[in-house]
Amino acid sequence: MAGTVRVMHDTNICDDCEQLFLEPEHLQILCSDFSLHNKENHTLSYRRKLQGLRANANQGCLLCTKLVNWFKLDSNLWEGFQLGLSEANPEDVVFAMCLLDIAPLVLSVSLEAAPENMGESNLLAFELLTASDDPAAQYFPGRLANHDVGTEQSFALAKRWMRECELSHPNCPKQRISTLPTRVLNLDTVDDPSGVRLCITEGSLGMYACLSYCWGSGFQPTQLTSANLPALLRRVPLQGLPQSIQDAIFTVRKLGLHYLWIDSLCIVQDSAEDKAREIERMDQIFRNANLTVSAANADDCSLGFLAKRDQWWSDADGPPIRLPFLCPDWTVGSISLVRYGNPARREPLYCRSWPFQEHLLSPRVLMYGSEQMLWVCQQDSPIGTGATFKDGGQAHDSSVTEMKYMRMFLHRHQVISPGFARRNLWIDLMIEYSPRKQSIPDDKIHALRGIASRYQRLMKDEYIAGLWKSWLLPGLLWKRSQGIQLRRKRQYPSWSWLSIDSAVTMERADDEVYRPESLINIQFVGYRADPLGNPLDPFGLLPNAVLHLRGCLRKVGTPDWKEMRLFSSDAVQSQTTFLRPPPARIVLDSIDVPASGSIPEGINGPMWCLPVTRARVEDQKAGRFVGYAVQGILLVKDAGMDSFRRIGWFISDIGDEARFLAGVQQDVYLR
Repeated sequence: MAGTVRVMHDTNICDDCEQLFLEPEHLQILCSDFSLHNKENHTLSYRRKLQGLRANANQGCLLCTKLVNWFKLDSNLWEGFQLGLSEANPEDVVFAMCLLDIAPLVLSVSLEAAPENMGESNLLAFELLTASDDPAAQYFPGRLANHDVGTEQSFALAKRWMRECELSHPNCPKQRISTLPTRVLNLDTVDDPSGVRLCITEGSLGMYACLSYCWGSGFQPTQLTSANLPALLRRVPLQGLPQSIQDAIFTVRKLGLHYLWIDSLCIVQDSAEDKAREIERMDQIFRNANLTVSAANADDCSLGFLAKRDQWWSDADGPPIRLPFLCPDWTVGSISLVRYGNPARREPLYCRSWPFQEHLLSPRVLMYGSEQMLWVCQQDSPIGTGATFKDGGQAHDSSVTEMKYMRMFLHRHQVISPGFARRNLWIDLMIEYSPRKQSIPDDKIHALRGIASRYQRLMKDEYIAGLWKSWLLPGLLWKRSQGIQLRRKRQYPSWSWLSIDSAVTMERADDEVYRPESLINIQFVGYRADPLGNPLDPFGLLPNAVLHLRGCLRKVGTPDWKEMRLFSSDAVQSQTTFLRPPPARIVLDSIDVPASGSIPEGINGPMWCLPVTRARVEDQKAGRFVGYAVQGILLVKDAGMDSFRRIGWFISDIGDEARFLAGVQQDVYLR
């Protein structure tokens, strides 16, 4: 019989679910005589009528709905399968529940038996969170997030985080006076305390904050231009600023800082020279800032970031499930079930290229996310989170955990060793940075320059178009990730992963392919950058860069371009039939093949394989070594030139090394 659905504790639950944490016998098993801090895990067999579970889900019970949907209890997966239900009573379904000693506390739910094809789907886990003033709070360490981030209490909390970071974090730099950027907003004007004006600093010293945010549509009614510079030096009209910028000014004032750097108001937007000059200074601008305010939740500057988060959960997960809880002192509190281990949403800001760099270079970030306010600094953070402080909420967030160790290296380079671990940081960066978007295509190169220049100084290596001289040859073996559409950039060499608008992947740097003895008759001879603009700038656009190698180049055939078009758009990894002799597998980069199947512009003649390394192949299931294959890059000749252009990656069959080395070494020029 289905229970009656009613609203309790701000959520819809049925009679059966309401009793889950009110039954003393349930709590005795789960909590071991009510001691929630016992290290042992005790499993509760939680029995429900299958039809009643389905009926309650249809009537709106949130927990029943989650159980039915997650374990597919309303699908034909269960037809003819009775062991997933009670053997004694096939109408019952039995869940195994236990509390895991994971901070804060996690309730795991699984079926005592399930069809084999459920796989990892037979595990659902919830964090158990509660409000700080709830009777259950003394028994549950996890707190619900504060979603009202624009209150006086939230600003007071942010100031407390900043003060604790300054006084108690040995890994964080001290708050210091530093050289101000070329221009900053002065938020502390004596004649008008509520006013803001632009200030040309001329090398003066001070303490300032930066704003990291999305422009979005790109339209900002008030931007710094050559024409309005004199007017903005007198006063910046607040009413004409996007909401995110107004919120940033309000926040920085609340935190007690007097200067704020914002790109749209501190860089002359109609001056290419000023933009180029300030872009070269991004490393210093964000590293010297006392704080970066991150409007992470807003994908457009008109949205702001201080509004209350009324619906912060994802549609897939739904709202928290709030249940009554019988406390050991026999008072009734409440706990909220929030799915644990879900892929945390990536905040809109961190899908973009520029904020990626701004976040990594900043010593401290006050991040306003879709759910809550976070503090990210150099202090070692709790397991499972990249945030040092959180105002309640879950213990993980993909926007801050990604590239945690790169942040540590850029600010505290001595903590990452040995050398291959530092190389892995750059490979991780390639993987994380490559799918991020930018409004101006060439910004993909510019938005990495601050990180690259800092990494170069720390590693004492030479930056070569997104790669590094010390491991350049195996670095050529990047490949685009499966299923991503892309288009080739024209301002960067084809052999660089930065030349494509796509996610890329690569072997880890401790893999055998990075050892010098794994290289296959290939040598790095030289590199000519010919940067666009500043001839001494290795981090800018490189439309004419040439890589000079010596290797065993081998012609492998002329493709059917109609078939190649299919491979370039629909099937990233393909067994090849058009190459003679064929590699075992190829991954094409970006080839804009016309719909007619005609030869793409700039490509003339056959395709070529250039072997680079010997790759160790293992049977993952058996855990044993199988043999060696050859990895390399796929090339075509530039029309009317003696140089080549990269168009893909390949790997050979096992034991096929001799066939790829049949030729003699020759000079290969890659553009």
